[in-house]
Amino acid sequence: MTAQALIFDLSAFVNMDTDRLLHEAVEHGLPCALISELPYRQAEQQLRDRFGDTAHHIFSVVLTGADFKERGHKSPYSIVLNQLGVPPDEALAVTSSSRAIAAARTARIGVQGGSETRH
Repeated sequence: MTAQALIFDLSAFVNMDTDRLLHEAVEHGLPCALISELPYRQAEQQLRDRFGDTAHHIFSVVLTGADFKERGHKSPYSIVLNQLGVPPDEALAVTSSSRAIAAARTARIGVQGGSETRH
């Protein structure tokens, strides 16, 4: 794993490869963040259903209500990178959403979508 931080899209957790990447990141002590387009209440419920009460131990940053059409310092990935203190070229976005993939590429973040990695 070459990335220094991973940013997961909540919708990507339908893929077993996403679970493996999260496990590896946690095992290596890499900071992880989570982005979701869902409003806070819906995202919170999905996080609770998926991770129980451990999500706050796994993810350093959780951003809900993400608008992947935003650009510049208001873009979800810019906000999360700023919170993590990580430059774009040291982060990897893990997502299956076409909007999130496009936003990550715009932010110059590598993308793991499905079974392949793109930079």
